[in-house]
Amino acid sequence: MIKDTVIKTGAAVAIATSLSMCTPAKEAAQPQIIWETLGNSIDEQGNKSWTQRFTIVADGPFDRLAFKMFKSAMTPVDRADTVIEILPGYVAVGSPRFAEAVAGDTIIVDIATAGALTTQSFRPDGMHLVAAGKPVAATVERKPITMRPEQWRTVDGHDSMVYGDEAYAVNDSLRSAFHAGAYMQIPTPKSVTLGKGNVKPGPVKVVRVDDGRTDYYRAEIGADTVMVMTNSEHPDAIVAMLERRIAESADGEGNVPEATIEDWADYRYRGFMLDVSRNFIGKEDVKQIIDLLARYGLNTLHFHLGDDEGWRIEIPGLPELTSVGARRGYTETDDVPYLKGSYSGDGNPDSGAPASGYYSVDDFVELLKYADSKGVTILPELDTPGHSRAAIMAMNYRRRHAGDASMTLAEQGDTSRYVTAQDYTDNIINPAIEGTYRFLGAVMDGIKDIYAKADIKLPAIHIGGDEVADYAWDGSPAVAALKSANGIADQRGVHAYFNERVARLAAERGIKIAGWEEIALDHSLEYDAVVRPVTFYVNRWTYSGKRDYQTSHKGYPVVLSNVDYLYFDMKYTGHPEEPGLTWGGIVDEFKPLHATREEVAPGAPAAEGISATLFAETVRSRAMVERYLLPRILGLAERAHNASATIADADYFGLVTAEMPRWAADGHDFYLRQPGIMISDGTVTMNTAYPDGMGEIRYTLDGTEPTSASTLYTGPFSAPQGCQIRARLFMAPAQSVTSILLPK
Repeated sequence: MIKDTVIKTGAAVAIATSLSMCTPAKEAAQPQIIWETLGNSIDEQGNKSWTQRFTIVADGPFDRLAFKMFKSAMTPVDRADTVIEILPGYVAVGSPRFAEAVAGDTIIVDIATAGALTTQSFRPDGMHLVAAGKPVAATVERKPITMRPEQWRTVDGHDSMVYGDEAYAVNDSLRSAFHAGAYMQIPTPKSVTLGKGNVKPGPVKVVRVDDGRTDYYRAEIGADTVMVMTNSEHPDAIVAMLERRIAESADGEGNVPEATIEDWADYRYRGFMLDVSRNFIGKEDVKQIIDLLARYGLNTLHFHLGDDEGWRIEIPGLPELTSVGARRGYTETDDVPYLKGSYSGDGNPDSGAPASGYYSVDDFVELLKYADSKGVTILPELDTPGHSRAAIMAMNYRRRHAGDASMTLAEQGDTSRYVTAQDYTDNIINPAIEGTYRFLGAVMDGIKDIYAKADIKLPAIHIGGDEVADYAWDGSPAVAALKSANGIADQRGVHAYFNERVARLAAERGIKIAGWEEIALDHSLEYDAVVRPVTFYVNRWTYSGKRDYQTSHKGYPVVLSNVDYLYFDMKYTGHPEEPGLTWGGIVDEFKPLHATREEVAPGAPAAEGISATLFAETVRSRAMVERYLLPRILGLAERAHNASATIADADYFGLVTAEMPRWAADGHDFYLRQPGIMISDGTVTMNTAYPDGMGEIRYTLDGTEPTSASTLYTGPFSAPQGCQIRARLFMAPAQSVTSILLPK
């Protein structure tokens, strides 16, 4: 059965048959879904759109095609088809053609989608079919968005592609012959004094000393012993970093220069925030991330465990938090024991990570102990009162199915209408009902008990506090009564009331709280008197003089987390294949290095710490976490130890390249800059930003994507006429995006 489909893109109309788009599989073991974009367009009214095509090879009749992607208005090209939104970012498509399908049929579904597609992270994910109300897993192929220029260029001239010749010039400027001096690996120490001879270091001896500086140590490296004098609470972490410096400074026979090293960290808090609520990774993967933090002297894993899309830690006594809140799948109702899908997954709530998963009490105790052994503290975050859909849905399920309404977080009869930054309309906890505080008290008790079981000190619980949408509680009778009884004028006052109640709950339990900068901004003196003494720190993710005054000058400890320098979910470059977001700008490997105190907080009081952030909307695996983290972690580590500028960009890039072979040997993924392609006098030349011998350039001349089996670039060659040249850099397991040089 072959069906013709009319494809409307702007004013253009084309006829395409299924035979031209794919090769149908006969008697497929499971259905196939092939996705591609047909290109960006604009209609007569000036509205931008792009058309995405789903080619479905069926294994029989089915009801729906479902997928997830960032929310956007969609119109099916075939008027008989329908598109419904299950949840912002979760879409189901219906068509009368689906019910008629037999095994081997190919069905094409085209959907005009508002806006322009210019980056791969905005492609759909989690594609699956639905039959008899149940998800049906499919073999999925997502084609690149860089097969043809109209796929990544917009009709108004926007082109974010980093072409081969542009990359060539950048690479040429970056190639560095810099080699670090002995013991000068990142984070660079404050002082290194070399002796006259070379020695084979003896055993390490640690002596405790008093010193007012953070994680201070003085190391004397000699033939008989390595003497380390330190005030650190984690001397093993100091010794591990010193041993890395020694090992990486040794010659082939294990000899190193005699030396005295003196160092300390300018910030006591040196952190990295990992979001596992939106997309989950398991405990063994988290351990590998902890290893990387410890390797570079970072001492805090800010662990984002609860948000709209998932609750990832077991709390004894509240099983619904994980049985419901840690599982995502296909459903069009909330009265099921799992959440509606988002971001990833195949529609089955039990398919596992990254859509579903959580850490049991024993898992978390294991992580706490492991992190502590590496000198890393785990700080849990459970975002409230916004970003709380997973908890709200879990407690609603508890009310309906366990008959326990004592910890319900949403008021029945609340008619509030709001839309959050992530397009949710049902994710904000109600501050005026007592179930909210019984729930939060139980969660605090559960977290505190887990840390006690691990015999690890709980530093604080991060309560979030950001992005509460306007009009959040305008339709709540309970909030109206709260405002009347307490003389609260507006939503900001209601949110302040919530924060004060949470701060008191924490204080009663001897717990500190942390939050995003919003919990410290523009509040009354009475509010500050309650919240500030309980506050461990606030993350300052923007910068303005007023905001710094409102936080630092009022006594709130600040951790710098500036979006435009330290949000690692932003793209490294504008290249369409480069994963990540752009709302905070481009954050390449140099931006964290430039996050000096003078640059990100000019004129502000000294901050307590610095922390990078990785929200996980675009993350699907530990490898993706690593690609976002490496090499940017080196810039973060340098600034975490040295608040002001230390090394130049060229020297820094040399240190980056020195680390890459070690990451590759350890099996870590990491970001590689794309190769350059230049044609001069009829000759094609390619280059990389890295020293000769690091990685392989593989290329194609027929417009196909280079793979590790494509032609190896070994030197200049004659330029082919009228051919598109594509190249990619491989350094297993890492690989770059594709460089493209279009024919002139």
